[in-house]
Amino acid sequence: MSLTPMMRQYREIKSKLDGDTLLMFRLGDFYELFFEDAVVASQALDITLTGRDAGEAGRVPMCGVPHHALDGYLERLIEQGFRVAICDQVEDPKAAKGLVRREIVRIVTPGTAVTDESEARYLAALACRDGEVGLALVDVGAGDVWFGDGSANEVRDHVARFRPREMLIEGDEAVPSWLEEAVHRQGTVITRVPAPSGDALLVHYGVTSPEALGLRPGSAALAACNMAFQYLRDTQMAALCHLGPPRPLRQPGRMWLSERTIEHLELVPAGGGRDRRTSLYDVIRETVTAAGSRLLRTWMLRPLTDRAAIEERLDAVTALADDSLLRAEIRESLRGMRDLSRLLAKCAIGRATPRDLLALAHAIEKGESAVALLPADGPALFGRLTRDLPDFRPLAEHIERELVDDPPATAAEGGIFRDGVDAEIDRLRSLQSEGRTWLREFEARERERTGIKSLKIGYNKVFGYYIEVSKPNLSLVPAEYERKQTLAAGERFTHPELKAREADMLTAAERVVELERARFESWIHRVQEQAGELQRLAEVTSTLDVIAGLAELAVKRGYVRPEVTEDVGMDIREGRHPVVEASLGAEFVPNDLVLTPEAPIILLTGPNMGGKSTYMRQAALIAILAQMGSYVPARSARIGLVDRVFTRIGASDDLSRGQSTFMVEMTELAEILREASGRSLVLLDEIGRGTSTYDGLSIAEAVLEDLAERRDRPLTLFATHYHELISFSERFPCVRNQSVAVEETDTGIRFLHTVVTRPSDRSYGIQVARLAGLPDRVIRRAMELLAEREAKPEVAAAGEDRRERRPGAAVREDGPVALDLFSAPYRDLVDWLAAQDVMRMTPLEAMQVLHEAAEKARDLVGWARSR
Repeated sequence: MSLTPMMRQYREIKSKLDGDTLLMFRLGDFYELFFEDAVVASQALDITLTGRDAGEAGRVPMCGVPHHALDGYLERLIEQGFRVAICDQVEDPKAAKGLVRREIVRIVTPGTAVTDESEARYLAALACRDGEVGLALVDVGAGDVWFGDGSANEVRDHVARFRPREMLIEGDEAVPSWLEEAVHRQGTVITRVPAPSGDALLVHYGVTSPEALGLRPGSAALAACNMAFQYLRDTQMAALCHLGPPRPLRQPGRMWLSERTIEHLELVPAGGGRDRRTSLYDVIRETVTAAGSRLLRTWMLRPLTDRAAIEERLDAVTALADDSLLRAEIRESLRGMRDLSRLLAKCAIGRATPRDLLALAHAIEKGESAVALLPADGPALFGRLTRDLPDFRPLAEHIERELVDDPPATAAEGGIFRDGVDAEIDRLRSLQSEGRTWLREFEARERERTGIKSLKIGYNKVFGYYIEVSKPNLSLVPAEYERKQTLAAGERFTHPELKAREADMLTAAERVVELERARFESWIHRVQEQAGELQRLAEVTSTLDVIAGLAELAVKRGYVRPEVTEDVGMDIREGRHPVVEASLGAEFVPNDLVLTPEAPIILLTGPNMGGKSTYMRQAALIAILAQMGSYVPARSARIGLVDRVFTRIGASDDLSRGQSTFMVEMTELAEILREASGRSLVLLDEIGRGTSTYDGLSIAEAVLEDLAERRDRPLTLFATHYHELISFSERFPCVRNQSVAVEETDTGIRFLHTVVTRPSDRSYGIQVARLAGLPDRVIRRAMELLAEREAKPEVAAAGEDRRERRPGAAVREDGPVALDLFSAPYRDLVDWLAAQDVMRMTPLEAMQVLHEAAEKARDLVGWARSR
């Protein structure tokens, strides 16, 4: 079937793309989509679907977007997971013989799009070689490149941490089962690509050996990097000179935090809308730039384990915390600074506009102003950051001298540069100005000559300059006027004198645009040549932003500088949970925590909602804050370097991998017992709760024994409701009992949220159930059954396993024992109670719960007194 020449050109270009890639085809002032692409894009963008004559094929679907609004529409398509090829005219239409030549200039994908958003947007590549899994991560917008290899768990944790928008997988390989859950949860788009056919990574960086970049020849990580860089070369079709050198994901001197630890500690935001919970990142973020916010997140998720590096950061934070004037000046200098890395990326891929170039100059000036404020005799970190840093102010000032204050949105519009910048541009503008003056004089003269007072001169791209006359005045039109167009309200004409002047004016206008565009492109080339050095300025300013933000945080929230030592242990006085404190304010109850090599294990008991989980989490958060170089929420804190933080907190199914709550718990526990060292911090909350009581108790006891009997015992907070474990402090001096205090009143119990150095005598489960609003009939029956079991402790719960206790098991024969409320028929009830978290309620919800509790407490008091 014969198509029009333009449609044939479209089809030929489209045939070179994958079927899933949309083609945006430049036609005049619009980017158009045709055929199936038009149908898909019109639905995705909610724009009108029209049609166009394609020859013998008849009328085909078509939709389009204005060229000046392309970025906004592109972003909407990318967020929906589409790949979009941009096809532009690559020759001057005036010089073209026949159809204007068009080519694909870039392919925008979810992982390669450069937007103005502050969050990182990563492209990931996954490669498997000889049983080894390699991963590469590239943020095109920020210029960051990471690589690594390791076990499936490590790679999954990297993916969870970096949250790539797009992942490259070789050929038709399926997504590994161990990665499916993370990819699905994050909405990562999977793109299958051919195996790398060359050394794209080495070519990009201009080196001959992967060792020069820190990679091992033949490794899976190298294959992943080659895959990523080959994909970038094929899609971006630009030099990408702003990309920094590759960095290993597992660096010496950095703490490794697993996916589960990040989730359990709620370090970064998760979820959205009403379900979004405040994270540590939300609370400590006092940065004033987008780049600073990204770096803060990186520091938090990759804490240091090198004491000298930690002290270097703390010294810098201290300097700004102690000097409020300097801190305020630095923050004010950086405030409003555009993302320099993002602007450099736009220049590198040829997408920068005149407004971006001016914004880059302003960003340089702001960055240089902040750097100039640093004292010459300041902390070592400041000196190291600014040593041999080039002065970019001349570059910024030169750009600002040449560009107008309000540049156009695109270089094709002209009007980019000031008068006096280029003599030829000035001469042509003068011709344009003279022409405009002539047009005004010509219009006035013709009105006078013809007597047509409403006569006016107009212009459009189709007809050029014209004389417009309304219908009532058509009889007055002179004979020398040549009709060009008939309108509903009148007609348009031209004139020999107007036609002659039009040619000169349009030639001058077109030439000005050409010269300005060429001058603008030369500026972009100059920026590209200095991209590497400018990227360093971006890193310096983002670091200053983080340091100043941490200093502001310390002053605003009353944090203190931690003492970081090479010793093992922690001594935190009046420590506070930063996120909970931010919510409760002065109502938060601080607590001490002491862990020593001689007594590194705390067995923590007490009721639900008493604060055990908060106490445990705050220990980990304080350690992470200290080792990322931040002040911490405490009266004082002495932190021995921690190499890893392990957590087993909360209950969650992993249905995508067919794992129940208990299986997830045991899997995480196995990893902890396998990998924890004598410098690790381990948080274990309610181990063994997911199975029968005796099984769970046996597992919890065995785990505690294993931790206590190790030569290198990790620092451990072990929260439990199994009061049988309390006697472990008698068997193992390394175990200390602590509990969260509860005050019993006539109306029930009151949580004091204070940790004391004694075990809890019971779990107060029924009292907590009462506070949670369980029906009175259930509460009364539970208390009756409790009384029966206390009277006959030798009677096992209905349906429970009867097993002979192991010799040495922590069961007291000389008094009441802790009752088992975790077996049928109470199991469902208690599991539900355990899932409640009052710390996540809104103040209004908490008040409603308290009101209901007060009403129901009166019934409970009456029943208790009648016993």
